[in-house]
Amino acid sequence: MAVLTLCSASGAPGVTTSAFALARVWHLATGRSALLVDADPVGSALIPAFAGAGIPTGGGVLAVAAERASSADDILRRSVALDDDAACLVLTGVTEPAQARPLGAVWTTLVEAAHEFDGLGIDVLVDAGRLGHGWEPQPLIDAADIAVLVTRTSLSSVALARPGLAELARRRPAGAPVRLLVVGRPAPYSSREVARALDGDALPEIPDDAAGAHALLLAEPPSGRLGRSGLLRAARQTAAGLAGAATTTRAGEVGVR
Repeated sequence: MAVLTLCSASGAPGVTTSAFALARVWHLATGRSALLVDADPVGSALIPAFAGAGIPTGGGVLAVAAERASSADDILRRSVALDDDAACLVLTGVTEPAQARPLGAVWTTLVEAAHEFDGLGIDVLVDAGRLGHGWEPQPLIDAADIAVLVTRTSLSSVALARPGLAELARRRPAGAPVRLLVVGRPAPYSSREVARALDGDALPEIPDDAAGAHALLLAEPPSGRLGRSGLLRAARQTAAGLAGAATTTRAGEVGVR
């Protein structure tokens, strides 16, 4: 797999926490490294957390834009490695929406470099934020191997998820995979019930886990307290499910050729 994009149809359903959790356990679940691209045009939730944890954020997407980086190696040099093996890397985002305006070329560059990342054993995970923003990372949403719509189980969230799924299906090539990721407790409805209501395919549920999310944002290693958290246990199941879906998709593409 090369590119996996997470987005939402409503405010704050847990896209950033889910994307970061997936990136942290991706190597454990798939044997491949992960580059998390912080592409939310509203502004990064990771930069303040990293600053609080004393982690230098590096150049991020703004440096890629300013320096016109085009190769996978160039992009990786502007990313933050969260472990010695560089199995989890983060390309940090913007701090305010106005900075996202000129980044369209960066998102296209990342799509074009996806095959290079794939060859390096790196999958690209994207936090795209909420659909419909004027400066959303459109190329990364439209060209993703799998697009994931994140939602909660409340009726209001599910109601907004329906047009969100329709928008993703409209924008992406016919048959391009779209998955649902339900965040929160299975109440009032489970992820399976939400998927049935929306006629979609659900991934393993990501729980609300405030303590786990706090440890995650402090960039603790995925072992010890964080590794035992319900958040990361669920993220490993979800990562494995996504990797399996991507493998099936790639096999289908080869078969068509």
